[in-house]
Parts: sequence; structure tokens; C-alpha cells
Amino acid sequence: MKTTLASLIAMLLVTPPAMFALDAVGDVPFPIVERFENFGKESGIPANKVHCVTKTSDGRLWIGTWDGLCVREPNGQFRRYGPEHGLSHKMVLAIVEDPRTGDLWLGTMRGLSRFSAGKLTAFTQTSSGLPNNVVYGVALVGDTVWAATAAGTGAFNTKAGEWKIYDHNNTVMHEPWCYTVTGAGDLVYIGVWGGGIIEHDPKRGTFKEYRDPDKDFHFDLVPDDGPINDITSWLAWEDGILWQTTYFGFSRYAKGQWQTWVETRSPLPSNFTQFVWPHKRAAWVGSDRGVSVTDGKFWVNYLVGDKGEGLVEIHRPGATQPEKRTMSTALANQFVLGIYVDDTEAWFATSKGLSRGVFAKTKTAVAAAK
Repeated sequence: MKTTLASLIAMLLVTPPAMFALDAVGDVPFPIVERFENFGKESGIPANKVHCVTKTSDGRLWIGTWDGLCVREPNGQFRRYGPEHGLSHKMVLAIVEDPRTGDLWLGTMRGLSRFSAGKLTAFTQTSSGLPNNVVYGVALVGDTVWAATAAGTGAFNTKAGEWKIYDHNNTVMHEPWCYTVTGAGDLVYIGVWGGGIIEHDPKRGTFKEYRDPDKDFHFDLVPDDGPINDITSWLAWEDGILWQTTYFGFSRYAKGQWQTWVETRSPLPSNFTQFVWPHKRAAWVGSDRGVSVTDGKFWVNYLVGDKGEGLVEIHRPGATQPEKRTMSTALANQFVLGIYVDDTEAWFATSKGLSRGVFAKTKTAVAAAK
């Protein structure tokens, strides 16, 4: 059959733009999102603003919203838990699972909550040793639950039932406003809002401070000289790598070396980074302009265009220009507050709904399916 210009244009118009050619993305060392599926109030989510998302060891998906904790049921609908069920506050900011017990620990705007065997228990400043009711981040290290709050970090030993408080009075913190905490093997890293990163060894009782050597909140004057900024919005650790997001750039710390990225000198689309999820030595970064994925060399950015269309940029090492494509679907919103990624899929908490990222099949997956 003879191919005319008109027929060629017609074929291009009906070809789904989100389908990625395997040979074009096979060199990227982490999964590529082929399309997005979005969920909002029509799916049973009680509020458009979704703060956090995680998948537990039993395969269930949990999200923290502006109006309650939700679990996704097998039928795709979301079941809500609120203060009337024992939740300490309707606004859930962080979720972490204890894989040994299946318990969920929830950071809220009015205390810490534990969800265990279908029952919610609240821990507040007046009813426990929690240093402050505003709990931004939660981490589980062994038998201890760590809660980063607006007035220090609390450590609750679940076996002993005892609390410890870490703040500017008994550590090297310059201020008590803690925004994030993460476990790193035997160590704990605490992100202090305007005081950089605190490394704590609970066994030795020691503290070490990491600050931005530039001492400039607005610019990274000397790249790779330390944390990119003292204002730490989130920390995550995996496989010996500590990742730091700030409102002025993005950092990585591994084997005693720092590496920093800013939007004017790297593929990072925005310096306003607010969440990071590491998976297999790559970091999935949430910002006010979408999602970035990087292993430090390759970068893939998922953005939202002026007309609400999904945009993807693939930055390869040594390439002068990124590969750019328009997707048939887009993130629910470009303001990304939380991320969960595993080998099969990615989930994104945004300010206007929840998004699921469906991965493109790799050559290996296609061959295995045959």
C-alpha cells in the first residue's frame, strides 16, 4: 500500500504519544513511567491534597490526606479513617510501617498515631513524651519510632515504652525545629529546618553536624562542598546513600563525598525540592514542578505543561540536549508532596490528587513474558 503524506500524518495523530520505544529508553538505568493513572474524590479520597503515600508489606496502599488516613480497597475505592476512629488529627503528613508487626506509625498535625490490628492509638505532647504535636516525619529504627516535630525529635522505644527527646538543649542542633528523620543502618539522620543535618549514633550517644559551608540560603556558591542548604525539607537513606532535599536544591552523600544539584547547573527542573524516595540507588524527587529521577548521571523529569499535558525529559550523560516527549497522560498535579516506588509501579501524592505511574516494559520484561 502506498503511503501518502496525508496517511502518514493520520497515523502519527492516532499513535499514543506515551508509548516508549524500548530501544530508546533501554539505556536508562531505572524504570520509565509510560503513563499516569489519577485518583481523586471520585475514587473515595476525601480531600484533593494528598501529603504522603506508601505500600505496606501486605500489598495494600495507604495515603495520608488533608482529611484523614485512607487505604485502597481491592475494588479500587479508598476507605477513610479520621479522628472519629481515633486518629490524632485529620491531617496526616507521614506514614511508616513496622514490617515486623504490620503496625503503621502516622505523623499528624496533632500528634503521633499508631494503627495496629485495626485500632488507632494517639500519642500527644500532653499524653506521652512526644516533644511537640506537629509531627512532620516518622522513621522506624529497630524497636524505636523516631518522630521529627516542630520542637525537637522524639524517640519512642516500643518495647520499653520510654521516650527520649533530642533538641538544641542536649544535641548539636542550633534550633529545635526538625522536619525529617531517617534511619541509616546503625545511625539516625535528622533534618533540621535551618540547621542542616544531624547524624546521631544511638549506641555511642554521639552527634555530628553537617552544614552548608557556603552559609548562603539562596545560592550554592561551591558545588559538592557539603549539604546544598541548611534548610532540609526531607532526608532518605538506602544502600549507603543519603539523599537531601531542600528548597534551594538537591544533595547526595555517599562514601564521605557530597554531590549537589541546582536547576541552573543541572537537569533539576526546580530548586524547590520537598521529598525524595530512593530505590535501587536512584532517587525519585518531588518538587513544585513535578518529579525527577536520577542516579546522579541519568535524569528523567516528569513535568506538567501549560495546558495540563504530561511532559517527559530524558537527560543522558554527555548529551547536549535532553530528549523531550509529550505523554498522553500527566501527573494529577505538578506539586508533588510524597512518593512511593517499588519494582512494579510508582505512586505520587500531589496537592490535587493521587497519581500512579505505570512503568514501560523493558526488553528483559518483554522477553520473559514470551
